[in-house]
Amino acid sequence: MGLFRKPSTKKLGVKVLVMGPSGAGKTNFGLSFPKIYALDSETGIAFYEGEAENLLGIANTQDFNELSEAMDEISDMVEEDPSSVGTFLIDSETKFYQNLTDAALSLEEKKARSKGRDEMDANISVRGWGRVKSVATRLQNLKIDVSAKGVNVISIAQAEDVKEKIGENFIKVGEKPVMVKGAPFDYDIIIKLFVEKDAQGDFHYKGEILKDRTKVCKVGQVIDNPSYSIWKNHLEGIKGDKIDSNLAKDAEKAITTLESKVNKEEMTTVDKFRELVSKGDAYKEATLKLIKEAKIVNPLSPKDAKEVQKIDEIIKKVEALELDKSA
Repeated sequence: MGLFRKPSTKKLGVKVLVMGPSGAGKTNFGLSFPKIYALDSETGIAFYEGEAENLLGIANTQDFNELSEAMDEISDMVEEDPSSVGTFLIDSETKFYQNLTDAALSLEEKKARSKGRDEMDANISVRGWGRVKSVATRLQNLKIDVSAKGVNVISIAQAEDVKEKIGENFIKVGEKPVMVKGAPFDYDIIIKLFVEKDAQGDFHYKGEILKDRTKVCKVGQVIDNPSYSIWKNHLEGIKGDKIDSNLAKDAEKAITTLESKVNKEEMTTVDKFRELVSKGDAYKEATLKLIKEAKIVNPLSPKDAKEVQKIDEIIKKVEALELDKSA
């Protein structure tokens, strides 16, 4: 069928975004999943290492490059032995995102110093935010690729208030995870954890379901002591094959294509002239002949806009000839 395949039941890992305040049980929730390899960016998992039997491997890092390397390593492990990894846990996504934005800000400060400006006034530019989004998008695609191989991906994120100005005051209207904008759309389950105190003064761990593609829970449902056990029967009961997903590589190919197009569009006329005559003797001979006929003395330094326009026309004319590069 070419690009398309026939639909069938697929055995996928579930992608879960867990958000909530400190002490809400986010790490415990993540550690309830099977066969875990974890990235611990806050050293919070360290307190559970000796008792979490399902924790098979752990790395302490906040480097987004190592996050990417870890997902590549997980993919390789699963390719070699599909049953070797059950869950990839990231605790927390927030630290990796902050590391990424800090790196972008450092670049802007460095740029400000090189131009003699006050680095304290530097902010992340639109282009800088674009780079942050590009890196974050690749990481999100890697998570999708890993889950397509049957590995559960658990992303833990800190939560921050969403406020709107009503009258003269800003009023809290909700909460959102501290991570790159748009990332929550990639997850199958989003759960907001919190702790509730009863009349006797006892604390109870709760979770509000904000999204559930598995349909095990309903949106808005509040569950007690949220853990893997709630979705276990559904996830382990699915029988099917995996999806050959390479979204991260697709994104890289798209970036390469765009960079090539942008670089070509941003080239000056002189740059295009240099590139054309370097293609081979046939191109050089044809180009210089037309340059001479146009009475252009120095094509590398056009004297005015009219000469630039003439050189552009010559470049297009010679490119259309499709001459032999080896000649």
